[in-house]
Amino acid sequence: MKKILGLTAIMVLAMSQISFSAYRNTDADVKRLIKLGKQKQSHPAKEIETVTTESNDDEVEVVPAGEATSSEKARRMTEDAKAKAEAKIEKEKLAAQRKTEAKQLRAQRKNMSESKMMDIEIQRIKRRVEKINSNIEKYNHTNEMLEQMEERLDAIQNKLN
Repeated sequence: MKKILGLTAIMVLAMSQISFSAYRNTDADVKRLIKLGKQKQSHPAKEIETVTTESNDDEVEVVPAGEATSSEKARRMTEDAKAKAEAKIEKEKLAAQRKTEAKQLRAQRKNMSESKMMDIEIQRIKRRVEKINSNIEKYNHTNEMLEQMEERLDAIQNKLN
């Protein structure tokens, strides 16, 4: 009985080691595949276009088409990738700056009295109301301009008729 229990325990341990090592290998494989996928996304695949030309001897000659355009496309794509990377860096900088500002504001608010907090909230609401009012004014101004343009258009159409 002890021998059977000992053998089963050894087999269970051996199986668990195999499954753990297999899990580790799949993690490494998955990481490798993800890395390859990212590399392929960052380096666009070259287009495979061919033009077939027939000569008098009924031979078919395969000539790569658009080599200059494909290199030009690759250069544009790398420029686009650079621009995207720069935009991403700018976004990260702005996000970090916002986070630090928010932390500073929270730290300041902890030390404020309720009246100061109310004043800050009132100022925030005033700024928002002013922004809404300016948007309403812009809307009204744009609306007036559109009405004037419609009147001019009607006048021009009446002259043409």
